[in-house]
Amino acid sequence: MTFRWQTDWFQDCMPLFSCLLEEAERIAAGKTGDFGKMGDLLGEIENICDPVEELKNCHYAGQMKNVRAVLLDLTQTDRKAELASYTLLPFLWELGEEIYFWGCVAEDGGKRKAYWQEEFVSHHRRVNPRRGEPKKVTIFIPACNHLEYTKQCVESVLRHTDLRECELLLLDHGSKDGTAAYFHTIPNAKVIRFRENVGMLMFSVAFRACCGQYLAFVSNDTIVTEGWLSHLLDCLEREENALSATPVTPFTSNCQGIAPCPLEGLEDFAKEFYEKRKGNWHHRARIMPVIGVYDVEKLDKMGFGDRWFQTMEFWDDDVSLRARRKGFRQFLCTDVYCHHFGSVTGGVAWGHTLTAGRELFLQKHGVDAWGQGFCRSEDMMALLPEMDSPEISLSFLAVDCGFGDSIFEVQNYLKEQGKQVQTYALSEAEGYRGDVFPFVQGWHTAVEGSAAALTNAFAERRFSLILTEKGGLSEESMAERLLQGGYVLAMDSELTKYLRLAGRKGHWSLWQKM
Repeated sequence: MTFRWQTDWFQDCMPLFSCLLEEAERIAAGKTGDFGKMGDLLGEIENICDPVEELKNCHYAGQMKNVRAVLLDLTQTDRKAELASYTLLPFLWELGEEIYFWGCVAEDGGKRKAYWQEEFVSHHRRVNPRRGEPKKVTIFIPACNHLEYTKQCVESVLRHTDLRECELLLLDHGSKDGTAAYFHTIPNAKVIRFRENVGMLMFSVAFRACCGQYLAFVSNDTIVTEGWLSHLLDCLEREENALSATPVTPFTSNCQGIAPCPLEGLEDFAKEFYEKRKGNWHHRARIMPVIGVYDVEKLDKMGFGDRWFQTMEFWDDDVSLRARRKGFRQFLCTDVYCHHFGSVTGGVAWGHTLTAGRELFLQKHGVDAWGQGFCRSEDMMALLPEMDSPEISLSFLAVDCGFGDSIFEVQNYLKEQGKQVQTYALSEAEGYRGDVFPFVQGWHTAVEGSAAALTNAFAERRFSLILTEKGGLSEESMAERLLQGGYVLAMDSELTKYLRLAGRKGHWSLWQKM
């Protein structure tokens, strides 16, 4: 691993960190470690880093306390190799990266951009992906207080999961209510204890620590249901280029939720829910995972949580964007229902940081996380059943649909109707190309403007459906590009001269060429 931007003080830290990691790796390998030496090395690093102003407003100090605490834990346990492997090593890697990013990179926009392009992925891979006995799935449940909710969550996982193929990581993220003591009562669980809450570092520690082929994140304000994991894995193993699979949960935004089922009828409801919808998986542009199962090999190619999102707002938007631009797909499994109590653990604290997180996303990616096409419209979805297309093979053109969630939802709907779909997209905004191009058969950047591109892009083709989220486009041009009987699904458009109105819902309308 290389560090491109090394200040003088960071260069002084590097050999100290190398010695720390060597000692930690010795302990993880079952050899004797020198804990006194490690404490002294941490003290030298503190002497170098404590005066650095750039480290005052990040999680450096908190993570240093976490490392010192786990060193103390190691002196008091007989399971030193195991604890060093899944806690000490990930803690040290995260401490080093926290110092490097915030101390040497973060304040300079050019350095940040190059870091994300050149260093982020290599700096966020697992420490030792072959540690211990390999498991198919690592399940990690983080908790910061709210012990009664945590107990319900953990007990549901124990009740509804075949743990023979799973590793269970329980993360106490700075709790003060007995969470750590409860976690230690769970048989065969690996407990990672943060004495200090360090925000996004928690996700990176869990990823570095996991040894599973898949990583399942379960928020502690959820209750999983029978078959939850096997059903989500079924999606990941069947769908091409699938990065993640997430169930339907109540009190979840991004059109991922439904009204909650009473807890006393939860199991019967979830079973019937699955039987009615089996295999109904929706490719989505972004996913908010209160529960999510990830393909670890793909995460290794793109990195998981980014410490840039300190408040933990918009980290999931960031993961979703990076996934799309790698050509990976994220699925909402609308056949799996789990309960979500509704941001019990984060809603109060995170509500004040929404604006800040959105700005951080804009600074990183140059586009608004809530820009065009970030989430499908329910009004648009309501119009899809109004289409009556007898053809099995359909051609579909998307015009100025931004991040592409509407495109993907139209594809999902047509697939459920048994259609074979060829999708093409054009947009005036080249910045969205990476979000859509991997998932369509053709892309056109409309430097001439969308209106002109409607005439000349993919000139040899006529379309069964044109979707546009941009009003004011030429009705005549759209009509010319349609096959007879084809449809235009448009936002804020009146197309009465050439097309027949087939339906209207809110700002959306459906028009047919007769």
